[in-house]
Amino acid sequence: MKTIPRVLLLVTPVAFGCAALIAQDAMAPAKPKAAKPAGQAPAMPMLKPAPEMAKLIKTLSGNWTVAEKLEPGPMAPNGGTGKGTAKIWAGPGGLSLMESYQSTGAMGKFNGMGTWWWDPKAQLFHGLWCDNMTANGCDTSGSTKWEGDNLVGTMQAPDPSGQMMMMKFIYSDFKPDSFVMTMEGGPDASKMQKMMTVTYTKAAPPSKM
Repeated sequence: MKTIPRVLLLVTPVAFGCAALIAQDAMAPAKPKAAKPAGQAPAMPMLKPAPEMAKLIKTLSGNWTVAEKLEPGPMAPNGGTGKGTAKIWAGPGGLSLMESYQSTGAMGKFNGMGTWWWDPKAQLFHGLWCDNMTANGCDTSGSTKWEGDNLVGTMQAPDPSGQMMMMKFIYSDFKPDSFVMTMEGGPDASKMQKMMTVTYTKAAPPSKM
């Protein structure tokens, strides 16, 4: 019976000590969360190509040989033929399509480069085309869109005499290894005539040694 008070005397200070520690922890200010390093901007979300852009890239991308047939007209008074190569590939992020084109024939040596991108508000493709036969070097007046199974583009450009012409480009007859581009031109939409037909054929991969 005499041992109980001694035990209480030992337990009571310990209990008060624990209570004091608990109170101190409760009163201590919360630790602030680790701040992000200064100057670190949030990551920008990656843009995704529109379905129309993805379709264009899938349809036209590749390394191609080109065979040109020119009708008698401003580009070649007596008509004629030409041949060359074209490379078509996706631009940065798949948000545009690029083309590099070279040929030699009835038009002489022709070099061109262009790009197309999708405008969701206008629901069509805009383009920029530059070549060694365009009066100002480059032209941005064109617009292109899918019309059924064909890709159809229109633009206005001066002919070799300086007269403005309406131009129409029809990409058709799509196959796994080829497609055809037909170019028409005239003073207005009611007087268009075929000017040139270009057949794109998939280039054979280089042979391994």
